[in-house]
Amino acid sequence: MKKPLLIGAVVSIILGSCQSTGPEQAKESIMDTPTKVCALTFDDGPDPVKTKKVLDVLARYKVPATYFLVGSRVTDSTKPILKNMVSMGHELANHSWDYDSLNTVPAETVKLKYEKTQEAIKRVAGVEAKFFRPPNLAVNQTMFDVIPLPFAEGVLGFDWAGCGTTAQDRAQKVLAGMDDGAIILLHDVQPDPHPTPEALDILIPELKKQGYEFVTLSELFKRKGVDPASRKGSMWKYVR
Repeated sequence: MKKPLLIGAVVSIILGSCQSTGPEQAKESIMDTPTKVCALTFDDGPDPVKTKKVLDVLARYKVPATYFLVGSRVTDSTKPILKNMVSMGHELANHSWDYDSLNTVPAETVKLKYEKTQEAIKRVAGVEAKFFRPPNLAVNQTMFDVIPLPFAEGVLGFDWAGCGTTAQDRAQKVLAGMDDGAIILLHDVQPDPHPTPEALDILIPELKKQGYEFVTLSELFKRKGVDPASRKGSMWKYVR
C-alpha cells in the first residue's frame, strides 16, 4: 500500500533539510535509505555457469531475487546450484517445462507442462513455486483457467536480444520503466554474449541510490499488502 501523502511530504522536507545543511556523509546515508521496493526476477535457468554469474553479483550486493525456472533444466545435475539459490534466500518460481509458448496448445498440454515443472522444483529444490511466468509472455484465457498460480510479467531489460544490446542498454531499459512496486524481468540464461551480470552492476547501485530496496516476489506482495491471487486473467507488472 502507498504511504499517506502527508508522511511522504514530511519525509521530503526532512531529507531536503538534511541534504542542504548536513555533511557529505549524512547525504550519502539519506540517499541509501530505502523508500521504495522492487523485485528482481530472472528467467530461463538454471544453469551451473550462467546462473552462478548472476548469483555472484547478487551476493556481492546482498540482494535477493526470484528465479523463474524452466522445468526441463531442474534436474539432479543442477540440484547444487538450486540448493545454493535457496540457501542464499532467493525464491524459485515456475516458467513452464520448456521455452515453447503455451497460448496455442490444448489445455491438457498447458496443465502437463505446468505440473511437471511444479513437481520438478519440489522434488529437486525442496520448495513450492508460488508464481508462474509464461514462456515468451504469451498468454490466453485457457492458461489462466488451467494454471492456479498468479502470473507475473515485468519491466523488461530486453536482455534476450543477444549481441545487439550492451550492459548499459539493458540497465537503461529497466530504469526507464521503474516505479515503486516494480517487478524487473531479466534472464540469468541466454545465448552468449550475455552481459546481464554486468548490467546488474549498473542497475543495482543506481536503484539503491534512488531509494529502492530489493525483495523477493513474495515479499514484494507482502510489503504492499496485496494478495497475489487477487488479480484474475492478467499478469502483474507492478504491485500497488
